[in-house]
Order: sequence, then structure tokens, then C-alpha cells
Amino acid sequence: MSRRGTFSFLTRLWPRIRPHRIALIVGSLLVLLATAIGLAFPLIVRELLDAAFLAEDRALLNRVALFLVGLFAVQALLTFGQSYITAAVSERVVAGLRKDLFQRLMMQSPGFFEVRRVGELSSRVASDAGLIQGILRFGIPELARQGLFLVGALLLVTITHPRLTLVTLVAIPPAAFVGWILGRRVRRISTGIQDRLAGAVSRAEQVFTQITTVQSFAREQWEAELFAREIDATRDEGLRRAIARAGLTGAVTFAAFAAIVLVLWEGGRLVLDGALTPGTLVAFLLYAVAIAGAISSLAGFWSNLQEAAGAARRIFDLLDHPVALASPAEPRALPDPVQGHVRYEGVRFRYRPELPEVVRGIDLEVRPGETVALVGPSGAGKSTVVSLLPRFYDVLDGRVTLDGVDVREVALPELRRAIGLVPQEPMLFAGTILDNLKYGKEDATREEVEQAARGANGHEFITALPHGYEEEIGERGVTLSAGQRQRIAIARVLLKSPAVLILDEASASLDAESEALVQEALDRLMEGRTTLVIAHRLSTVLRADRIVLLEDGRIVAGGTHLELLESSPLYARLYQRQFDDALASKASADRG
Repeated sequence: MSRRGTFSFLTRLWPRIRPHRIALIVGSLLVLLATAIGLAFPLIVRELLDAAFLAEDRALLNRVALFLVGLFAVQALLTFGQSYITAAVSERVVAGLRKDLFQRLMMQSPGFFEVRRVGELSSRVASDAGLIQGILRFGIPELARQGLFLVGALLLVTITHPRLTLVTLVAIPPAAFVGWILGRRVRRISTGIQDRLAGAVSRAEQVFTQITTVQSFAREQWEAELFAREIDATRDEGLRRAIARAGLTGAVTFAAFAAIVLVLWEGGRLVLDGALTPGTLVAFLLYAVAIAGAISSLAGFWSNLQEAAGAARRIFDLLDHPVALASPAEPRALPDPVQGHVRYEGVRFRYRPELPEVVRGIDLEVRPGETVALVGPSGAGKSTVVSLLPRFYDVLDGRVTLDGVDVREVALPELRRAIGLVPQEPMLFAGTILDNLKYGKEDATREEVEQAARGANGHEFITALPHGYEEEIGERGVTLSAGQRQRIAIARVLLKSPAVLILDEASASLDAESEALVQEALDRLMEGRTTLVIAHRLSTVLRADRIVLLEDGRIVAGGTHLELLESSPLYARLYQRQFDDALASKASADRG
């Protein structure tokens, strides 16, 4: 990132800072006044020393000392006000940045998250935004303060004694050069550290969410060593950054304070020659120290700015990432109420340009209230076909319509409110059962929630829990059984009351007792609704009004179970392979 690029993120932040410009103006005035007091301090010290050593005026010495105490009390109040204002503005700006970033990520398609690591995205929201906050809260005010000190002190020392000013300025060129060289190195290393740390955090999140798998394969130590290697590499990068930052600070500090020694040496000679009073020399030294301190602080600020610039680049890359799926500028409304008439017309789709098509010219009509089961071998395109209806992806060619309206012409919230999804593995959120149920309808009454839970065969087990509907269920609902999680997911969709359902065989992985409860709940959920089912079990296929057989992204057959057994060798093979066990179990149960 160029020097211009280093500061460019401040330009990008300005629209977010602008609403707080009145507060910033007040804060700037407070910085100016506090700096002016600091700049006046050496002049007052000069009067103090000259009064004590030259005029021998004890009363003047007392007055000046008291005045200095009062002056520093005022400076402390000014600094407090400026610090609070800056902190308040930085908190609000970065909170808005985090909210916008999160909202932008929520607008991305599922495909975006398939190629991104969750931990990396979390790092952008948390740590990268924190680096920007640090610059806004501490860096920018420090830049203003030290910049004013540097300019003001240079002006005053020039007025005080031009010859000594030239000696002081010796420090600036080498300090600036060292700051430029090492600052670029710090930025480059810091970017690498953030990327590597994001990778480590991402891996840790995957391990935490898949801890059962990790432990079942006895891979705890392997994962710990892998994480340790990533953290050690991050540590090593951090040490390299520490060397660069220390070198930057050390070199600049040496250059600055070497100038102070030169000032002291040259000033001492002038005092001995009678060309300078002791008070003036001390005042000049104080200004020289202020100049040295300002140069050192600005070097540190430059280093921090490089880190913040790298963090900002990553954040704005995400904010600028195009939204592949967005609501149309002038959306069409769905009929009220939605009937649930679904049509696929010549639909083609591939996940990425370099990949082959996974849906190849699908034509399918699902009438209102009809249940259609999609069957086929793995990779046939079943999940892809149903994901095109709620626009998790957009078709490459053709169109998908709901009640005669192309789904691309409907506002996404309206479209997705009309469609309910019950996946094979339901995802619940950390929180209470009530929170998870009301995810389907935020303003649902307690009576509506309990009615939905009863409809999903969940009310009985929920009320048996120690805290009932207020029971905390942990992340992903880990404290519940698979059947209980599935019934909560069904109740959530019942509350939503969509016109169209997409079911990914929600009872496929359950035991017989749980399956019976879930299937009964699904039957209630499907009643009167258009339903697309990705079918794995014979019982689901037999319940469907129609079966559609897919192979290699195409519809190769359709009809009832018996019709397909007679007309489709592929369906017959799938039946033999996938449904024989279920049929045998059913026959055994009937005989029993």
C-alpha cells in the first residue's frame, strides 16, 4: 500500500465520521488549547528561572509557580474532555462499521461462505475493526497533538534563537527517513500476522464446532499441535514486527535526543559567552525535548497507522465485495395470499464459471398444495434444484417462478418469507428454546409459540425441561437430542407459516421413535402447502403425490412409485439399494 494508500482508509471512513463533526471540532479546540498550554510552559519556566537567578524576586517566583499549577489543572480538564469526546466518536464510528460489515456479510450468498473461513470473517469484524478504533481513539488525537507541538515548538525556538533551531532540526531528516523505511516493513508484517491469526482462529472454531468428530478420531493432540504451529508462526511474525517497531522507535529517539545533546552543548557555550540567559537555555531545552518527543510519537503513530491501514483494507475489501444476490430495484409483489405454484423453466446452473453445470435444462411444475419428492443418486442435483427456489443461488439460464412471478423479480425478504426450509440437520442458536422458536416469527405470542410446539410434537418434552421454554440449549442445540432439535425446527417453520416447504428428508437420521414423532409433525406442517422433498426413505416417497427422478442434473423420469418401478431401471436400482431395508423393516413390523 502506497503512502497515499496508507491514509486512504481515513478518506473511506470520513462519511462515517462526518455526522460527528461538531464533536470533533470541539475536541480539536480542546486539543489546540491543551497544546497551547504545553507550548507556553517553557516560556513561563524561563521567567521563573530568570526571576529566581537573575532578578532574585521571591514573590514573582511564588506567583509563577502557583500560576503553573493552575495552568496544568486547566490542561488536565481539557485533556479529559478531548479524550472522552474522541473515545465516544471512535466507539460510535467503529460500532457502525461493524454493523455495516455484518449486514454486508448477511447479504452474501451461501456460495460466498463456502469459499471463506468463518474464523477469518469473525477476525475482520472483531480485531481488524479494533485496530481502526485504536487509531481513531488514540492515534489521530496524538497525531494532532504532537503535530501541533512540533510546529509550535519549531516556531517558538526559531523566534527564541535561530542558531539553536538549526541544531535542533538536524534530527528531523534522519528520523523521517527511518520512519518511512521501517514503517512500510511494520505494515507488511502486520498484515501477515492478521491473516495468519485469522487462519488459526478459523481452524479453532471448526474444531470447537466439530469436537465430537475430533475426539472420536483421537485427534485432539494433532489439532493442538497444528494450532500451536500456527500460533508459533504468528508469534515469530510478531517478534519480527517488534524488532521493526523497536528499531523505528529507537532510531528516531536516538536522532531526536542526539539533537538535544547538541542543543545543550551549543546553548551552554552561549550561556558561558553571556549571549544567552540560563532561563532561555532551559526553555529552549524544553522545546527541544518537546520536538524530540513529538518526532518519536509521530514515528510510533506511523507504525500503528500502517497496521490500521492493513486492517482497513481487509474490512473495505469485504464491504466492497459485490452482492451476487440482491433484491431488484423495482420488485414485483407476490400474490396475496401466495398460492405456492412453483415452476422451473429450462433451468441451468453451475456454482462457478470454471465448474461444470450441475443443473442442465430442468423443466418442472409443482402445483399448489402438491408434494413432489426429488430422488436420484448422489450428485444428481437435488439440493441444487431446491436451493434455486429461495434464491440461495441464481440460475445461469431459464427461470424459476412462484405463482407466475420470476423469483429474481421479487424482493428477497418477501420471497423467503413465503418459503419454509427444514434441513436434515437443523441449526439452532445458543439461547433459549423460546428464542429459537420465535426466530420463525419475532412477534409471536406465547400462545402461538406453544400451539406451534404442540403441532410439532414438542410441547411435551419442552415443558418437561427444568426451565421449560426458557431452557438454555447451548450452541447448535447440543443439549437436545436430534429428534428434539428437529421438532423445534419444525415448530419454527410452523410459526412462520410459509406457502411453500422445502424438506431435506428431515427424519432420515432419527431412530424409529423420534422418526414417528417428527414424521407426524411434518405431516401437519405439509398439510395444504406446496412441498418439495429431497427424499431418502421409502416412507417419504410413498407419501408424495409425485416423484421426480434426477440424474446428472437432468430430470430423467417422473410419476408415482409404482409407475417408476416399471418404467425406470435407474429408479428400480435406487429402490433396491436404498429402500429394501426400510421395506423389510416395515414388513417385519406388520407381521409382528
